[in-house]
Amino acid sequence: MIKKISLTLLMCLMPLAVWAGQFEAGKHYVEINTAKSAKPQVTEFFSYYCPHCYKMEPVAIALAQQLPAGVELQKSHVDFLRGLNKEQQTILSRGYLVAKEKGVADKMSAAIFNYIHRDRAQFDSIKDVRDLFVLNGFEGKEFDDLAFTMPIEAQINEMAAAQTKYSDLGALSGVPTFIVNGKYKVNYHEVSSQEEFNQLVSFLLEK
Repeated sequence: MIKKISLTLLMCLMPLAVWAGQFEAGKHYVEINTAKSAKPQVTEFFSYYCPHCYKMEPVAIALAQQLPAGVELQKSHVDFLRGLNKEQQTILSRGYLVAKEKGVADKMSAAIFNYIHRDRAQFDSIKDVRDLFVLNGFEGKEFDDLAFTMPIEAQINEMAAAQTKYSDLGALSGVPTFIVNGKYKVNYHEVSSQEEFNQLVSFLLEK
C-alpha cells in the first residue's frame, strides 16, 4: 500500500518537475525586484481599449477556470493608454468593479470589449457605461447605487496604486501584463498554447 501511495504521489509531482525544467527565468518569466505576495495570486493588468487584451480575454478566462482553489485571477484596469484621457479609462475601471460586485464581470467585460472593438463605439461618460449595463439587464438605479460607493472608490485607488508600483519597477509598460505572486511577470509570448500558458502560471504560483 505504501509503495502504491508513493507511486501515485510521484506521478502527481512529475508534471511540476517537468515544468520546472521547461520554464526559464529571463525567457518565460521575469523576476521583479519586489517582495513576493503573502498568498498565491495572479494579476492581469489590462484595458478594455486595448485590442491585444480583447484577443487575450478568452485565454484569461480559461486560465481563471483552472487556477487552484483559493487563487483568483485579479484583473486591474489601467489608465495609461495613449490617445485617451484618464477619465475615459477610469469610467471603465468603475464599470468593471460594479460588474464584479454583482458577480457578472465576465458577462459585462464581453459586452464592453465588443462595444469598443466589434461595434467601434466609444464611451464618453459614465452615462454611456450605465446605458450599456442597462441594455444587458441591469437596473439603472442599481448601477447608480454602486458606481460611486466607498468600496468601489477604494478599489479604483488600489488599481491606480498597483499600476504605479509596477510601472515604477519597470514591469508594467503595456497591456495585457500578467504578474504572479506579485513577483513574476509572465512572458506569454514564449508559450505556444493555452495548456502551456496555464502550466507556466501554475509553475510560478509554486515558486
